[in-house]
Amino acid sequence: MPSFQFEVEYSKSGRAACKQCKEKIDKDAVRIGVKMAVDMEGAAGADAAERQKGHAAEATKWHHAGCFPKIKKPAWFRQHLPENDEDITGFDSLRQEDQDRVKEVLKTCRGEDVRDGKRKPDASDRPSKKAKVAEEGKAREDAEASALSAQQREAIDTLKAELSKKSVAALGCMLHKNGLPKSGRKEELLERVAEAKALGVPPVCPTCDKAKLRFSRVSGDFSCPGFFDDEAKRHKRCKGPSAEAMLVRTCWQEMGA
Repeated sequence: MPSFQFEVEYSKSGRAACKQCKEKIDKDAVRIGVKMAVDMEGAAGADAAERQKGHAAEATKWHHAGCFPKIKKPAWFRQHLPENDEDITGFDSLRQEDQDRVKEVLKTCRGEDVRDGKRKPDASDRPSKKAKVAEEGKAREDAEASALSAQQREAIDTLKAELSKKSVAALGCMLHKNGLPKSGRKEELLERVAEAKALGVPPVCPTCDKAKLRFSRVSGDFSCPGFFDDEAKRHKRCKGPSAEAMLVRTCWQEMGA
């Protein structure tokens, strides 16, 4: 039977995508990874395909903390997660509040009630599958958007519903007018527009003075996505704003204004 290793850390760059939802994991956001522990003894006698498969299996697959409970069923997590959450690689490096959050995420993974540590009832005892999906969806939403208030989340959801009939081109024009990136799938553009309209447009990075800052709904922090250097003809990284920087969102500019 294969064994699995688990890791948790703060995302280093914001370039890696969550293996569950396929969205980028924001820089400095908590991410949880899993990889198969492959015994490579005897690999010298394996053919190239087997060695390549082994290396692929060893690679850590990263996920948003809120997405992690979706990757497998509770029975799988109960079988493979370590008994002590502190034994997960990188757990001790997290801030206390993030350690507490990861513990609650892992309780959800095991199918435990995060309030008292008890196992949730079996599916046959639950009212309906629809009710279960709605309940779990709300719990994951709250976990992933912990930096936002209920009113802010409601405002963003309301705006998304109002903007859902807009075309990709129209959404892109709205973002361009406000100096925000207009690339991505329609759902990404909807999120970007709704967030900026509800909370305000993120400021330009005070360090590089090139790119609009990126906001993490998980941590509530801003990070710089970097910028394209016309002279060097390549994308350059930026360390982002300092902890002392005063960051103020600006008002959303409507089309035609």
